[in-house]
Amino acid sequence: MRSWIVLPVALCITLCSCLGEASKRAIGDRVIAKVNEFRQQKGRLPSSLSEIGTDETESGPIYYERRGDTRYIVWYGTRLGESVTYDSDVGRWEAHN
Repeated sequence: MRSWIVLPVALCITLCSCLGEASKRAIGDRVIAKVNEFRQQKGRLPSSLSEIGTDETESGPIYYERRGDTRYIVWYGTRLGESVTYDSDVGRWEAHN
């Protein structure tokens, strides 16, 4: 009888974590678009998320770091010790453990 309870709970936890990651990815994609628009308009990268009108907090969910004059990264956490990073030099999201 307990397996009837465990399976739905495990499925719900898995689905919720996937939906959370999809939401973070969507926010990250919007941040990338804003950073690229800012660069096109101003001829430089923003120094922080606040410069593109996005709230910047220590708790995220999205983080931005300028790495020189032309490169930047955007990232978010997925699970404890894991993250997904967008590197502007590479041009795609990559998972990191």
